[in-house]
Amino acid sequence: MDIAEQLIQNAGKRSTPVRSAVLGVLLNAEDVLSHSEVLEHLQQLGAFDRVTVYRALDWLVTQGLVHKVAGAGRAWRFQVTRSESMHRHAHFQCHHCHKVFCLPEVQPVLPKELPSNFSIDSIELNIKGICADCGRAMMSQ
Repeated sequence: MDIAEQLIQNAGKRSTPVRSAVLGVLLNAEDVLSHSEVLEHLQQLGAFDRVTVYRALDWLVTQGLVHKVAGAGRAWRFQVTRSESMHRHAHFQCHHCHKVFCLPEVQPVLPKELPSNFSIDSIELNIKGICADCGRAMMSQ
């Protein structure tokens, strides 16, 4: 059993070949990936239907195994949720290379109290600018 299938089963859910393959791609990714980038990686494993892959991504998000980050053009990007705690940190998107980076050390400040009957499921803080690699490349030009 591979690690993706094991993570799904450890969450008490049913593993399918598509769910395991999609989670496997995200586990091996260095960056957050868009739906089309996940599809590109899956082509090496065989033919996968675009809609089925999107449904698998959505299911993995619902199960808390993956989280999504708003990317350029309002396209969602996906990344494995590496801790069991709620995903509460900032993301940085580079205007130049369009990569999205997790910034776990940047935590949003939460209010001490929410209005009655409100509960937090997730928090998004998206910072946009130029990443360190692109900044160095621009300085050397």
